[in-house]
Amino acid sequence: MFWIVYANAKKRKSRLLMTVGGIAIGVATLFALLALSSGIEGALEREIGGLGAHIILLPEGCPYTQTLALMQGAETVEHVPDSVVPRVRETENVRATVPVLVGKVKANGTLVPIYGTTEDIFQIKSWGEGEASLSGALVGGKVATDLKLKVGDSLHLDLYEQAEVEVASVLSTTGGRDDTFIFLPLATAQRLLGLQGSLSAILVQTTNLGRVNQTRTALGKLAEVQAVPPSEVFDALIGLFSSVKQTLILITGIAIVVGVLTTMNTMTMAVYERRRDIGLLRALGATRRNVFTLFVWESLLVSLAGGIAGLAAGYAAAYLLPRTSGFGIDASPHFTLAYAGICLVVAAAVGTLSAIYPAMMAARTQPIRTLREL
Repeated sequence: MFWIVYANAKKRKSRLLMTVGGIAIGVATLFALLALSSGIEGALEREIGGLGAHIILLPEGCPYTQTLALMQGAETVEHVPDSVVPRVRETENVRATVPVLVGKVKANGTLVPIYGTTEDIFQIKSWGEGEASLSGALVGGKVATDLKLKVGDSLHLDLYEQAEVEVASVLSTTGGRDDTFIFLPLATAQRLLGLQGSLSAILVQTTNLGRVNQTRTALGKLAEVQAVPPSEVFDALIGLFSSVKQTLILITGIAIVVGVLTTMNTMTMAVYERRRDIGLLRALGATRRNVFTLFVWESLLVSLAGGIAGLAAGYAAAYLLPRTSGFGIDASPHFTLAYAGICLVVAAAVGTLSAIYPAMMAARTQPIRTLREL
């Protein structure tokens, strides 16, 4: 059976390549979409979890855009007055209170995000031993590489005011946004950004996780702030991304349907062109089931070839596309064998579904009538 499929494929190379290409486009789109979606969701979870807070106190406004700005190091219009910090520390069930101010300044002539905070940051960050001090600048791994910085180097910072700080430590690379920040004492960051007495957010860790909701309610009663759990922000951003993902899935579905129609057209044309061959097979004893199976196998093999080509194309496309989540967070595609399996199953389904009608046509061929007509 397989040598018959091979012989016919070899005879009609151009049509075969077009059919394989049509299926490959649909499979490549699906594979890239699955990998990129998984990567984006993982990046969002990593970055929001990397804040290290159980509750985030933000200024009034949209909490989702403000949380994204906090993760990206982008300055916002609204700020939290730092006079709120003592009241937060006095709240029951609060274990750690970390004031934060983010923005961008020129570091040795290059625009870099800074993260102004206090020694309390080490209660919620795990950067390793020997790095628990804000006596100077703590430099993220990526910034250190880009600016060629090492411990002991002098760092010139400039925006509304200027400052000279020493690199106290180069943080280990985490693969997250911490790699892109320069961590500074809060007072220094406030001077550089011209925001004395202002904060971007206050990160709060609780003593008892079971009482987070009660603590959030208590903190939400403070003036000029809103209390938001990171999990709520994550769910909202994933929901926003899901609406975009649904549109992409619809486009992928259209591409797959086109692949089904292309393969069906190819197999239908093959039935008409090979009527003599089918008639001879039937005259030599092939049953309708044999003929039906032959065309289904041929379509299935062509579709699987397109599926394999699509996996390779989707893998390459996912790495060539910009590695961003659409929320300003770097997100690498995440590939798994499960995604490859799903795509191959889809390719096999395309081959099977598109072969049913042509295979039924071929199976109904009357050998005597066919041979008389030729």
